[in-house]
Amino acid sequence: MKILIISDIHGNFHALERVTNEVGYDVAVCCGDLVVDYPFPEQCVRAVKGTVSRICLGNNDYTVAYNKKASDNLGAKYAHYAAALDRVTDLTAGMVSDDSKKYLLGLPREARFVLDGISFYMNHTVPNMPLHHYLDLTLPLSELNRYYEDVQADVILTGHTHVPYIKKCGNKILINPGSVGEPRDRDPRASFATLDTSTGQIAFGRLEYDTTETVQRLRELNFPNYSLFCLKNGYLPDNPDEA
Repeated sequence: MKILIISDIHGNFHALERVTNEVGYDVAVCCGDLVVDYPFPEQCVRAVKGTVSRICLGNNDYTVAYNKKASDNLGAKYAHYAAALDRVTDLTAGMVSDDSKKYLLGLPREARFVLDGISFYMNHTVPNMPLHHYLDLTLPLSELNRYYEDVQADVILTGHTHVPYIKKCGNKILINPGSVGEPRDRDPRASFATLDTSTGQIAFGRLEYDTTETVQRLRELNFPNYSLFCLKNGYLPDNPDEA
């Protein structure tokens, strides 16, 4: 069985479409954040509903589904983005149907499942921490292991950082597929991972996609400049107003 692992779509439908159309897979799973930052949230939710079989709630999904302000759930890292994020969240909420909001409301905070004899634990961030918490990848392995020492699973899937990585936590494998729609590792191509259960092989992939319509809609809808910057450059600017 080949499992497609994705995360952090952020309303970027063309990136999602490219990955799901191009990559061969048997089962797709998603670590959350379907919406916010790009102008096709409704299309992304609908596509995920028809494609993904296992999923968990992301911090932006929570904000839109529960009509919260993004600035209420920001960590210190992005506090200076508060006004821009509130604006893009309001824009997103106006583009998401009631049915899609109900779907987001129903997403679990974490998910546990077994595929082809392999046990998985999925969480957008880390267990027992706020949804906006960022895992510090510079932590010593001993400290990193503490986050997951009580998790009973062969494979742990996570997102939120928008940076792909794989780490060994004791006898568990921790995988972050990076971001489909808004990579932040200075590579703007859509990011994903695959796991082949028959061989145990884990692979990371990147795909280019057409951004023409996305750029046009960002400008038409007056999205914050950081969305366009990140789409082009693969990382967030220091100033959210920088284009």
